[in-house]
Amino acid sequence: MKARFVCKMSDARLVRNAIDRNEGRLHEYIIERTIYLPKEKFIHFRSHLIEDNDDLINYRNEMYVDENNVWHVLMFCSMIADIMILVNSEGFNYARYTSIISNGGEKVEPRFTTSQRYIRKRKNQCRRTTTVK
Repeated sequence: MKARFVCKMSDARLVRNAIDRNEGRLHEYIIERTIYLPKEKFIHFRSHLIEDNDDLINYRNEMYVDENNVWHVLMFCSMIADIMILVNSEGFNYARYTSIISNGGEKVEPRFTTSQRYIRKRKNQCRRTTTVK
């Protein structure tokens, strides 16, 4: 898989705008580890990408570029979000290179769950209304 990575962006919105303008470099990548964050932590992480992060410190050795120029990255996501953030810190304590992958508006939880409650659809897709007499 390939994604466009940008360097030293402080916010996920800035990363998305840079990717839309074709800034950064296109690299082939492999996800070494997926880190699921709770809603509040994910919102904080995506808004403060250049702050030190414990997960990046703990898994620093899993992010590298191999001899075939393939990037090995961490993927940060949340069950409530429809985006996933790819990170290669290059040994630093913050997200030095980042990219964003979108689920196309679909939340991560329904996409990866095996529960039947997300597969069922309502029989009546019409909006419910009440009648006034």
